[in-house]
Amino acid sequence: DLPATLASLAASAAGLEEPFEAIVAVNGPEEPAPAVAGAEAFAHGAGLPLVPPGAAPPACGSCVRILRLPLRSKTAAWNAIRDAARAPVIVFADADVRVAPAALPLLVRRLARSPELAIAAGREEPLLTSADGLVARVAALPHRFDFGNVPGRLYALRSAALPEPMPASVLHEDAYLSVRLGRERFAKEPGAVVRLRPPTTWSDYLRQRVRNEVGKLQLVREFPELHHAHGFGVYPWRRFVREIAPREYPLVILALAARAYARVHALWRIRRGIDNGWRVLASTKRWPVAG
Repeated sequence: DLPATLASLAASAAGLEEPFEAIVAVNGPEEPAPAVAGAEAFAHGAGLPLVPPGAAPPACGSCVRILRLPLRSKTAAWNAIRDAARAPVIVFADADVRVAPAALPLLVRRLARSPELAIAAGREEPLLTSADGLVARVAALPHRFDFGNVPGRLYALRSAALPEPMPASVLHEDAYLSVRLGRERFAKEPGAVVRLRPPTTWSDYLRQRVRNEVGKLQLVREFPELHHAHGFGVYPWRRFVREIAPREYPLVILALAARAYARVHALWRIRRGIDNGWRVLASTKRWPVAG
């Protein structure tokens, strides 16, 4: 469903009233890659020039650019996009989200009026449907709380804020940006809404939780000076508890149990050697068909 994601980004970028590049990093060995077909379909439908891998982008005007990477790594894709982008502000987004029409203008303008910031991040909002069950409601619950980190599904970054490439071993790229830049250099823009689909199967949900815990443990072990310098990992638990309704207590219990399982499994994974691969969570890609 990549064309729908790109369409929502382009509609939001139109509010900036200036040319933009939609850069799609297609990572993985599959040939032909479905994401390439999705980017091509969007470019054709939007009437935008399509710049294939290796070709030079146009000197001016909006376009869609495709980058092709053999490694299935989100960090490699992030570095490739950052290196290819020519604008002073780069908006990073996941390939399976929908952004609100006002999202990109709000993020870019927040950076314009706040020179001390390196990142302006959107507000993640899970989309639940009547067909979604217990798993989706458990997975959606944490998005109500501010854990003081950069939400990775949509954010605007000053291209000069991180002069060096992100380390290739990083699994949790948004958490790395949080500890690398520090709390005082990023802010959330509440009106810049990005909608996401939470996992709807236990296997996808637990895989997501394990991946998050492995990424957090990796940061603590490989970048301890960054992690401790900004006080990450310390949360206002009392305030969180006050914001939870009694009817949601079963969801909280299941979420905490999943976190405990994920932390144990993550420790086991780290002892065996961290896997730098990136596995797709299939149920998060299933968006309801517009009626």
